[in-house]
Amino acid sequence: MKLRKLGNAISVKGKRVLIRIDANVPVVKGRAQDGPHGRIARSAVDINWLSQRGAKVIVMAHLGRPKGRRVPAYSLKPVAKRLSGLLGSKIKLTRSVVGKDVEKSVVAMQEGDILLLENLRFDSREEENAPSLAEALARLGDLYVNDAFSVSHRAHASVDALTSNLPSYAGPLLAQEISVLSRLEQKAKHPFILVLGGLKMSTKLPIIKRFIDQLDFVLIAGALANIFLVAQGFSVGKSVFEEGVLEEAKWLLSTHGEKIVLPVDVLCVRSLRKDAKRTVCSIDQIHEKDRVVDIGPQTQKQFEQILHQAKTIVWNGPLGYCEIPAFAQATEQIAKVIAHQTSHATTIVGGGDTLPVIESLHLADKYTLLSTGGGALLQFLSGESLPGIDALKTS
Repeated sequence: MKLRKLGNAISVKGKRVLIRIDANVPVVKGRAQDGPHGRIARSAVDINWLSQRGAKVIVMAHLGRPKGRRVPAYSLKPVAKRLSGLLGSKIKLTRSVVGKDVEKSVVAMQEGDILLLENLRFDSREEENAPSLAEALARLGDLYVNDAFSVSHRAHASVDALTSNLPSYAGPLLAQEISVLSRLEQKAKHPFILVLGGLKMSTKLPIIKRFIDQLDFVLIAGALANIFLVAQGFSVGKSVFEEGVLEEAKWLLSTHGEKIVLPVDVLCVRSLRKDAKRTVCSIDQIHEKDRVVDIGPQTQKQFEQILHQAKTIVWNGPLGYCEIPAFAQATEQIAKVIAHQTSHATTIVGGGDTLPVIESLHLADKYTLLSTGGGALLQFLSGESLPGIDALKTS
């Protein structure tokens, strides 16, 4: 896939550059929870790259779901503080998304200055992909850069409609992500292993179907595995799983069962308290009162043995209920195993639920690609079009 990329050949000196980033991170007590390799931290590298080349950098982002209203809890003030700390200078935040006051702030900018627009989703036209908002944003800039892969599956004004109003390019972060992901279909080396966790079978099924003929193994864990166990006739007690996809699970097992690796043992609890008593059960011993919260040691060992042989690994979704650290053991161990493989394999890791675990283990820079995308990654791997990416393709 060829994209229009913003590289050194394009002069940005003195130009007003609108850059869309992903700053949608948790905020706790007014502080953006963003690690050294978090979404804001990685975006800051490209913002600084533009600033150092003399651009007047106008940053666009969203936070949460304010539904077109100005909600103080969703202000980008914590994002401005985080960017200020990363870039070593105070980043001004506008009060509005667009309008005369914002235009005055842009007029006052000098080369190298950075301005952050307030939460795009305070304006209802953002999620409506309204041409009027795109036109208002375009008046602020000379060119547009999309550096937010994780929102590129959204047909929103700052991602899609805006590209019709300004010369538009893929930023370095987005371009690198697309480059790595695009090589999967044609150039994936074998053994090619897909590791899937999390809950929703409906979002992972298209990926399995698309790559199943290329894949050597699909390792399935987390709540995702529960539906496959039910499809085989096992009880999963009180464990959660996505209903309505039982037939799809049965079909996969009947057509490609030799490639699908499911848990043979699991970690069970009777409550989701962090101090709950934990029991390792084989899959035919799960009690009706049990909740499956992680894979067991035999399954973990089997997964590790398969991963040690891999030349291409794609991992999306936690292997257990990793919101509680006591149930994240397998997720942590598999994260380490996949990181170790990077020296001689392509390793692609994505999914918002796994990122905090990876950050806590200081592994964020140990993979070929730590994807910024959640839904965007799943949609891209499923072979579906992404409006924000389609708008940047070369003819």
